[in-house]
Amino acid sequence: MKITKKIMLAIVLAASILPGAANALNQNKSIVLDARGNPVTTRDGVCVTYDWPRNNFVCQAHLAIDIPNIIYFDFARANLNAKGEKVADQVAAGLRELTGDYSVKLSGYADRVDTMAFNQRLSERRAATVKRALETRGIASNRITTIGYGETHNAVPTKDGVAEQLNRRVEIEVSK
Repeated sequence: MKITKKIMLAIVLAASILPGAANALNQNKSIVLDARGNPVTTRDGVCVTYDWPRNNFVCQAHLAIDIPNIIYFDFARANLNAKGEKVADQVAAGLRELTGDYSVKLSGYADRVDTMAFNQRLSERRAATVKRALETRGIASNRITTIGYGETHNAVPTKDGVAEQLNRRVEIEVSK
């Protein structure tokens, strides 16, 4: 009889936990994080998200934009690959839905494989490439600023000469 009570208790507990677990599993959205792992917010403190539920506990349902915030690049390249083109499409679509005044800051980065001077120019070219991609998709040029950080501010710290995909990127920050 004790075994039956334990089994019943387990079933009741599982039934009460599983709906929450099922909801958690169905959540395929995420808060956009910066390279340090902090939520990206607008100047007004509104979290930027990408496919995150509207009632998340971090941002308290103050969503402004539902777009990706990083475009990654191939090694030593400043042109968008197929995945980068798709991300640019998503970003532009999200920006076109914004109302009111906003600005977009594009920050380019490079890994530590080449010289500092080369990586600086490469990061600037990457940011300029994303700016052109957004402009061709209908985003006004005067809303977009670019900056290149070269091999500084790496998402993944590495030694010189180490190729790291996560460091070859442009981060997209939208402010209202």
